[in-house]
Formats: sequence, C-alpha cells, structure tokens
Amino acid sequence: MQSTPFSADSSVGQILTFLQRNGEATIRELEIELGVSTTAVREHLINLDARGYIATRLIRNGRGRPRIVYSLTEQARDVFPRSYDTLVTVLLDEIARQQGEQGLTQLLDSVSERLAEGYQQAGKGNLESRMGNVQKMMESRGIPVEVQPDSQGFTFYACPYHEVAMDHAGVCAMEKHMLEQVLGHSIQNETSIRSGSRVCSFSVAAGDNTIALVE
Repeated sequence: MQSTPFSADSSVGQILTFLQRNGEATIRELEIELGVSTTAVREHLINLDARGYIATRLIRNGRGRPRIVYSLTEQARDVFPRSYDTLVTVLLDEIARQQGEQGLTQLLDSVSERLAEGYQQAGKGNLESRMGNVQKMMESRGIPVEVQPDSQGFTFYACPYHEVAMDHAGVCAMEKHMLEQVLGHSIQNETSIRSGSRVCSFSVAAGDNTIALVE
C-alpha cells in the first residue's frame, strides 16, 4: 500500500485532502479551511506545484478579475493510499485455492517472464552492464539497489512486493526468476527480507550457469 509523503494533519496534507474531496478550490477557500494566511497557502501550493501535484485554471465571471482555482493532477492521486497489496494477496490466495500451489507457481513463472520481456533493454551488453541496468530499473521503481564489486551480486534494500511476498513465498521466486531472465545468468538468494533479514541479497552463481536471455 502506498502512503502519502505528507502527514494527513499537516497543512500540505490538508490541502491535498481538501482538493481530493472537493475537486478544486481557490486560495481563499484553502485559507478558510486551514486557518492560515494567504502567504502560507501560496507557499504550500508552490511546493505542491513543483512536485507536479497541482493544476490551475482561470475562471472568468463578468467584469471582475478572473479567479484562479487549484486542483490535483493525476500524479497527485498516487500519494493517497491504495490497497493494491490486499487485492493481489486475495487474488493469489484464491488462485492457490482453486488451482493448487502448483498452479500458482506456474502462473507466477509466466508473470516473471512477462516482466522480463518488459525489461529487454536491461538485458543488453555484458553481465556488468546488465547488472547496472537492473540497478537502474529497480531504482526507477523506488527500490534502492547496490551492485557488489566485480558484479558478484546485488543487495536490495527494500522489497517491491513486500506485503504480498510475506504471504506468498512464490512472489520472491518470481522476482528471482525475472532477474535471471534479464541477466541471462543464474543467481542465488543469500538473504531475504521475508525471512527476517534487513535486505534481500543475491549472488551470481559461480561456474557456467548462463541461461537464455528473453528475446
């Protein structure tokens, strides 16, 4: 589940919530709602606009000065909590119930291959280049990753599917399989957040363990 980077009780959080509930508002309406000055509201709106969370439009009423109203952008919708993890967990539970663990495993294997296909560009070049590309790929998803010296492995400092993986170990196997498809090389899972470690770490398997890259 995602969470807002702003406290719901903060002025910025209150602005986001007010705009989410009301669609749009003027600075004056936000002043009244928050009980703060015009300057304070403007500063918060500038901050939100810099993050790409605020859209503006002019409303002209007769001869008076046009009013500026503020609303949320589509990007701003992402700062509000969403229960995707709960939905995915329930879906996987139901698949396992109807098709058994083997059916669930087959499904997750197929998903890992689809994910790998989406990262074809990351699978270009030698192993060192591919590992660097995987690092960029993961960090673009908000997952801090460190490549170990001499491309011996990875350290993941967060889990992209934490809540779901805690209920379904197959999700960890899915991500590992996807990484192998992108790298074109077998890897071993050394530590796991799911098992209580602070990080997930993977080592590139020693010896001739190359596998076919996803085309």
